[in-house]
Amino acid sequence: MKFSEWSQDRIDAGVKHTTARSKPQPDDPDVLFMFTKPIPLGIIKKYFYIEEGASSPEELQKKVNQIWRREVPEDRELFLHVLKPKKKGVKNAE
Repeated sequence: MKFSEWSQDRIDAGVKHTTARSKPQPDDPDVLFMFTKPIPLGIIKKYFYIEEGASSPEELQKKVNQIWRREVPEDRELFLHVLKPKKKGVKNAE
């Protein structure tokens, strides 16, 4: 799975454990588990921002907007993927 530099830095630091995507990617080698129903970004911001590697819901919104290059509305539904635990010295597959 490809990650932004911001996300990869947080994965490497061991603080990003989930990633929200527009399409489900259950077979990706980096994915441990995926929620089968999409979740609105507003819910992800409120309850999963720490697992996403952000320090606040606002930081997560800002990063999502930067990645998508537009304002992503809170009702935008995304698939939440739980990432496999990172082994020391091993980067996640890309």
